[in-house]
Amino acid sequence: MRIKRIYILYVFQLFFIGLFMLVLLGYWLETTKKTFFENEMFSPAVRGLQMSNNKLNEDVDFQIPVLPDLKYTINRYLAYGDSGIIRGVYGTDDVFGFSKLIGEGRYFTADDYNSASPVAVLGSNAAKNAEIQDGKRCYIYNNIAYEVIGVFAAQGNLADNAVFLNLTALDRDIGQLGGVYFVDAADKSTVSSVINQIYLDVGNAFTVSEIAFEPTSSRVLGRMCMTLFLFSAISALLCLIITSMFLVSGQRYSIAVKKLCGMTKHELFRHYGGIMLLIAAAAFLLILGAMFLMTHVVKNGIFVTSGVGSVHYLLTAGILIGICLCNTHYITKLSDAVDISGVLKGV
Repeated sequence: MRIKRIYILYVFQLFFIGLFMLVLLGYWLETTKKTFFENEMFSPAVRGLQMSNNKLNEDVDFQIPVLPDLKYTINRYLAYGDSGIIRGVYGTDDVFGFSKLIGEGRYFTADDYNSASPVAVLGSNAAKNAEIQDGKRCYIYNNIAYEVIGVFAAQGNLADNAVFLNLTALDRDIGQLGGVYFVDAADKSTVSSVINQIYLDVGNAFTVSEIAFEPTSSRVLGRMCMTLFLFSAISALLCLIITSMFLVSGQRYSIAVKKLCGMTKHELFRHYGGIMLLIAAAAFLLILGAMFLMTHVVKNGIFVTSGVGSVHYLLTAGILIGICLCNTHYITKLSDAVDISGVLKGV
């Protein structure tokens, strides 16, 4: 049986569109799967609070809650960028084992927090930016010197560029107005208990609003992938609609004959739906072959690192089937407009 060119065009349109969407889905969905260090050194339980001072003319502070029976950290988010993470840190215990990462010196202790000592712990790369003042190695933030008491051993991840400042000293030095604080712990119930205590302690001095934490890398990649995904989806629909119009135009005689022979609208839908599904299956097989070739034979980095898995293949297959069914419905609707007598007049 001769395969019509319009069907081959459909296959390759779906192939390129599906392959593009597959890789985008892989990148997009992978941004939600973060290890501790990829998540800017926060656990999945982290919750954020934005502090706004209601008494701007007064020196109002909220006390960092001390709950000795719970293990948690409170982090004041200062910056994230090419230079890494800069944050104020307070913890009742070394919940996430940062002291085990220390290659030089030590990690923060309860005495540091209680005395509000201006001290810092730096990553191996961040330590290169430290300065010597009065014979001590210091990290300068907001024109204030924080003595470096510890340096993380090289980890090969975000910890290498981390700058941790003693939160009690930081709040004293720069004030709490407008601060963004993230409460983190090994479980969500502990985080909730600490946040509830903060609400009780703050009273009317601050307006507290919760904010969601999302890694900067996830926001950037998420926006980029969403834009590309929408662009590819819109382009796909436009291309396939145009192809469908040519398909219907080229099939006017065939549709007229089928209608003349008594084929109903539902039968036409099943007929063209079967063709569309076969086309989708052919396109999907091409996608599988292309991905195998790129990841196992050519080993192209773009495809290997895209995070494509079985879930992404299923989603892509669903998208292809959805596009084909929509176009089948479109073809069937357009077939209603076929004028049998006009088509057959020239026969």
